Amino acid sequence: MPGTVEKIVADTDKHLSDITAIVYSQEHIFTSGGDGKVKVWTKELSLKKEVAVHEAWIYAMAVDSLGRIYTSSCDGTIRCLLNPLQSDDVKELLKCNDEIESLFVDTKDNLWSGDDKGIVTMWTDHKIKFKFNLVEQVRSLAIQNNLIYSIRDNDLTITEVLEGSSTGRYITKASVPGKSPVALCGSCSNNVYSNVAIITRDGLGITFIKNSSKEHFSVQWTKEKAHDMIINCVLGADDRLYTAGYDGIVKQWTNLEKDPKLTEEVNLNSGCLNVLCLGSERTVVYVGGSDGLLKLVRFSA
Repeated sequence: MPGTVEKIVADTDKHLSDITAIVYSQEHIFTSGGDGKVKVWTKELSLKKEVAVHEAWIYAMAVDSLGRIYTSSCDGTIRCLLNPLQSDDVKELLKCNDEIESLFVDTKDNLWSGDDKGIVTMWTDHKIKFKFNLVEQVRSLAIQNNLIYSIRDNDLTITEVLEGSSTGRYITKASVPGKSPVALCGSCSNNVYSNVAIITRDGLGITFIKNSSKEHFSVQWTKEKAHDMIINCVLGADDRLYTAGYDGIVKQWTNLEKDPKLTEEVNLNSGCLNVLCLGSERTVVYVGGSDGLLKLVRFSA
């Protein structure tokens, strides 16, 4: 059964390069692009405004509970839109010579960043609290309580930050073969997700991991050849997963406890897809890719 493309933004409103990240906040959609801009959209994809946050490619974007938007770029900066719905004011948190490729905001509104040198930095109230040298490039990042999930193109590394440490000490808990991106997914109780999803090393399959140290973060299942071309994005939504990539197809997967089942898909016929984001409904997915056009895709139940 196919999904439905409900809306595609007008060519005059699109990013001038790839859409690189999408976040949902305060009943609005925010996109970032290779053109250095952040665009603000209604849920129905009417463009409200755009802000030139960087002069270079934006790698990542994250949002906290106050609606502040964080971006990182190949220009070596992390910047923050302090009140993006009301103001264009931008605050620069960091300027360095490294490429900060991933951002994540945890449930306590701490900002985390990961760079091409393997440095993961924790920010509290816009100030650096800890730095962790994980050695390998951090292309994708997720945080849950005191666990860091970081990945590039070889392995997912799960790192535990030791409680009570004032110096940012940590230990490696597990390593799982695969490649970016990483997504917390499955059921969620007390801000703890039951599973973690990554992409297989060949880029074509999905690996679904039990998010439990007691079970040694074991692989629950692997779906080989989930797509015919490399997968760029994976998105969890309760009892389902969404994946997309170079083939331009968004796929919905269910039956995640056992053998995953492909229940719906939609071919956008628009080149490479880079990012997926949920809106206020778990069956509504916002999609961005190499053509710079934001799209709204709806799946059935």
